[in-house]
Amino acid sequence: MLNQRIEAARPIAHKINEVEKSLNLTMVQMGELMSSIAAARLAPGTRFSLTAGMDASEKLISAVAQTARSYREVVEAHGHLAEDRQDAGLQAVSWGDYAECPPLEAKGDEAPSNPLRVVETA
Repeated sequence: MLNQRIEAARPIAHKINEVEKSLNLTMVQMGELMSSIAAARLAPGTRFSLTAGMDASEKLISAVAQTARSYREVVEAHGHLAEDRQDAGLQAVSWGDYAECPPLEAKGDEAPSNPLRVVETA
C-alpha cells in the first residue's frame, strides 16, 4: 500500500518542481528580453528613438509581476502538497533530485522536525 501511495505521488512531485523551475526560467528570460530591448536602444548606429520598445517593456514588466505572483502561488501549493504528503504517511520519502519542498509551518508549539529521508536511486 505504501508503494502504491509513493507511485501515485511521484508524478506530482516531479511536476510541481518542473513548474517552479519553468516559472523561474520564464522570469530570467523576460529579464533578458527587457535588457536586450534597452541594449538595442543604446547600440551604436541603430538610430532607435529614445522611447523605442517602451510600450513593450511596460507590458513585460506587468507580465514579470504576474509570473512572480504565479510562482508564489505555485510555491504555496507545493507547501500544501508537502502537508498532504505528510498526512499520507510519506514524510520519510524523498524524490531524489526533487527533494526540495518548502518548509512546513509548525502547528502550535511544535518545533519543526527534520525526519530522516529515504532517497531512492534509479
